[in-house]
Amino acid sequence: MAQVLIADDEANLRKVLTALLKQDGHDATAVEDGIKALEVVERGEVDILITDLRMPGMTGLELLKKVRQRDPTLPVIVITAHGSVDTAVSALKAGAADYITKPFDKAELKQAVRKAAALRESSIESQEGSL
Repeated sequence: MAQVLIADDEANLRKVLTALLKQDGHDATAVEDGIKALEVVERGEVDILITDLRMPGMTGLELLKKVRQRDPTLPVIVITAHGSVDTAVSALKAGAADYITKPFDKAELKQAVRKAAALRESSIESQEGSL
């Protein structure tokens, strides 16, 4: 079970994603913007971050870059209704684990989270192994 943080300014989407991830056995928490998401990430309570691309205050891409500086192994899934090849490339170059467009397929999202959870687990194991 992974600790998943959802950052999205859309209240209904936060509820849907939280319920979907809890159904899949994860512990999901949601915040409404990138600034709050960064605060939670900085407390070290997150295994996976799902962020919207467009949010007030701090975009998902800005959040991704700040998270990368703090924890390069934290998988970040970018989800957006404003998908384009350029934004996908930018997100993936900045270190996103996955990029999903809205409306999203539930199975696709669950698979992306499972993949991210496996990635996180293997990075934690390799860090422990190098101690």
